[in-house]
Amino acid sequence: MYATISQEQTDILKKLSKKNNILSYGRIILLLAAVYFLYLMMYEKNHLYGFISLSFIIVFIIVVNIYLKVQSKIAYHKTLKQINTDEISFLEGNHQFNNGVEYQNPQHAFSYDLDLFGSNSIFQFTNRTGTFLGKDALAKSLQQIPKEASILKKQEAVKELSEKLTFRQHFQTLSLLAGTTEKEDLAIKNWTETISEKPKAFMQFFAILIPILLLISIAGSVFNWHPVFSKLTVFFFTLNLLLIGYFSQHILKEIGKSDRIANSLLQYSKMLQAFETEKFQSVYLNNLQSKLQSNQKTAYQIVTNLANCFEKLNTIANLFVFIALNGTFQYHFWVYKKLMKWKDNHQQDLWQFMEIIGEVEALNSLANFAYNNPEYQYPTIKSNQIMMEDLGHPLISKDKRVRNTIYFSQKRFVILTGSNMSGKSTFLRTVGINLVLSYAGAPIDAKQAVVYPLPLWVSMRLTDSLSDSESFFFAEVKRLKQIVTEAEKQPVFVLLDEILKGTNSDDKKTGTVGVIEKLHNLNVTGMIATHDLEVCKTTDNHLQTMENKCFEVEIINNELHFDYKLKTGICQNKNATFIMKKMEII
Repeated sequence: MYATISQEQTDILKKLSKKNNILSYGRIILLLAAVYFLYLMMYEKNHLYGFISLSFIIVFIIVVNIYLKVQSKIAYHKTLKQINTDEISFLEGNHQFNNGVEYQNPQHAFSYDLDLFGSNSIFQFTNRTGTFLGKDALAKSLQQIPKEASILKKQEAVKELSEKLTFRQHFQTLSLLAGTTEKEDLAIKNWTETISEKPKAFMQFFAILIPILLLISIAGSVFNWHPVFSKLTVFFFTLNLLLIGYFSQHILKEIGKSDRIANSLLQYSKMLQAFETEKFQSVYLNNLQSKLQSNQKTAYQIVTNLANCFEKLNTIANLFVFIALNGTFQYHFWVYKKLMKWKDNHQQDLWQFMEIIGEVEALNSLANFAYNNPEYQYPTIKSNQIMMEDLGHPLISKDKRVRNTIYFSQKRFVILTGSNMSGKSTFLRTVGINLVLSYAGAPIDAKQAVVYPLPLWVSMRLTDSLSDSESFFFAEVKRLKQIVTEAEKQPVFVLLDEILKGTNSDDKKTGTVGVIEKLHNLNVTGMIATHDLEVCKTTDNHLQTMENKCFEVEIINNELHFDYKLKTGICQNKNATFIMKKMEII
């Protein structure tokens, strides 16, 4: 499908390119013709040439407007073509999308340990947003543990959007054309939160009176009522400019608060219109649509009006517009007044509209992920049940991916053993990443699955903190303390990888057993990976609620062989000594 759409856009762009070339040359010809007939009028003093020149100028303006629209269409179809080209490239293994590295947070309960952000991360695999709002909404959705009802509603929305390829790509195209940064989006938010200075009553009085007096003086001059009227015309025109010059400090202050907002808002209004006019069945998407109204106006109308106000205010920097329009009827004063009226009516609505745009972008990204992986399944949500059958890691290429089944039901805690490189850490991340996707409402790489939104805590990638003079061991202990504290408040799901690496073997074994016992007593669900086989004896005391699983390695023809298949029991084989002998270290 991506290749078909890409080819369609190529054909459209060829036609638009031809039209663009014709209009481009046409503009030049029309302008030269207008100048030529203007010259003839002045040289031959024939007013007919002046009318012909004016006609060419009018046609020139019309052609320029058509040309600009064609340019806009070319930008749209180029972007749409690029979207499909990028998807083809992505499916071939080129992961070029934004990776959200700025969202990496070692203090987060699970995102840093599961590598949700950064190169070849789940964020990079799913991210198809074009604005900062969308990127931020997607990042947040991957770091939250929502309620069961919210997951089900999001699943329904993602399913529906995954089937709406045309809508999704249209919305994505508009978002990429908007391409807003955090600075631009925060400028919009800051503007909605600030109080603007409203015009004084005397200013409005003079903004009405002086243009009326100017109009009377112009009429007096045209109809020769009295010679004084021509002087009054100049006086009132000048007075208008002086007044708007005095008031322009407020206008410039308002523009300064909203730097580059106008263009962003125009693009956002198109995105709002696209979402408002689309028909949806899912409850979640319909609820979002229902929030896009205020005072019997649609969000598209409201945001478009605001964008137009800012666009008009920005013309205050145009000297010709400033003199011509403000000198006659104080144009920018009335635009500013209209902006203040807009703010009174809709100030509280604007950021909510923007957040909905971000939410739709995030859902679109997850829907695109679902579309690219039609074999993935949406997990069933059931209280206190977590089961994943034929579970795979979505970031590992499908030809190398090994799937395993894991249950956390009656036996809710697993001690996982295995030799080096056998796949323990990868499996922990496989479980964690698929849980994160399921909580976000996305399908996961499993034949079938049942999950429940327990708070997720992971300890896998802790590092020394030199800036805090904190040792690796102390960092581990702090994370374990956080997990225990949370487990004392509510049920949690944990994934722990070889904890207490920063201490000696005896302390490590004793400490690990102590942690497992503590978590078990707190009814924690989850899995811990360890190399210490003595730790596995802990299950003997909790046969009903705890079990051992392992990954084995075989030595075949003097070579290590990993099958990465999860087995019941304790790991029997070791490979560290074999590898060091093979590499002639020992």
